Parts: sequence; structure tokens; C-alpha cells
Amino acid sequence: MRVVADAGPLISLSNTCMLWVLRKLPFEIFLPPWVVNEVSRFPRSTKQYKLSALRINEYIAAGILREAELGRTGENIARRVQQLANNAYTVHHRPLRIIQRGEAEAVALATLTDRVMLVDERTIRLLLEDPFELKNILQKRVGCRVHLDKNTVEELHDLAGDVLMLRSADIVAYAYEEGILGKDEEYLRAALYALKYAGCAVSEREIQDYLYG
Repeated sequence: MRVVADAGPLISLSNTCMLWVLRKLPFEIFLPPWVVNEVSRFPRSTKQYKLSALRINEYIAAGILREAELGRTGENIARRVQQLANNAYTVHHRPLRIIQRGEAEAVALATLTDRVMLVDERTIRLLLEDPFELKNILQKRVGCRVHLDKNTVEELHDLAGDVLMLRSADIVAYAYEEGILGKDEEYLRAALYALKYAGCAVSEREIQDYLYG
């Protein structure tokens, strides 16, 4: 199965020393150009993120993470995804910018492969899975009413609504089920909480479901 990765899960896995799990999974993992920039090229000039970038770059160099070009079709889809997403919600008639270029490219590449995407950030997942819940979250965040353009969301869903969204927590839980992490439940618990605090949008209830569901 071909899985397209956004930057967030790779950074979460790198910062928790869990990148090695990717070597064991029966997936081909592809990165669109802007995601490569976000995880490997841009961070090398920073003290805080350089180590993570070097770790991820080793996996790119080894071919475990594969760079992929979008092509003209993919670039057009990415532009449309970003345009639709960033005009789906407005506050006082001004659009809310809710996704970045890397996420849009990842969605576009996913639509051109096996329609599976690895993403830790909650916004893009809810935009495609539950746009009304995202509206409620945005209203709490900005402290005023947010308008949802249903036509825009419907067009976005027609384009990418069936893309399966996985998180770093999902693939680590899968690795545990497959015996890749061993049989120590405490290891899984520790790994899931480490990913949560590293940026993966996974709730306490979901962690309990992974452990006992």
C-alpha cells in the first residue's frame, strides 16, 4: 500500500525515536516536494529542529521515505485543495487560513495514489471527515461565530473526501498488534503518550481504546 506522509507524523516519530517503526511496516511511504522541504531541508538551519531533520533525511536517503513529484495534475489538485480549504470557513467575511502548502500537496498526492494519508494535525482530518465539528473548534479558538461554506466543503469532499487519514499513533498501534513493538503493553502506552505530547492529535480516550479496545 502506498501511503503519503505529511510533515507532522514524521517529526513526531523522529522526536520520539520511533522512526525505526517505518522500516518494519508493509507500506511504501511517499513525500511530496513541500513536505520534504518541511522535514528535511528547512529545519537544518535551526538548532532546535536540526537533529530531527538529519534523522529523517537518513530515511529519505535510504529510500524508506520516498520523494515524489506531483506532476502538473498533482500541482493543480494541490492548488485547488489549498484554495478550497482556506476559503471554507470565514470570520467577519474574511477567510480563515487553516492548511499549509505541504498538507495540500500531501492530499493531492494521496488522491493520485492509494488515497491513504499519514497526518497528525487535527484540522485537515476534521475538514475532510467532520467539517461541522471543525467549525465548532474554530469558533472556540477565535471566540466568535465562524461561517461554513457548504458548497466549498462539498467540492473539497468530492475531490478528496474518501482519503483515509492515519496518524502516527495509528501506525504505532498497528505495529504493536503485529508484534513489531514486542508484547509489553507499557511500551505501547509510553509510545502513544510520547506521540501525543510530540504533536499527534490523539485523545486520552483514543489511547485507552488502543490499549483496551
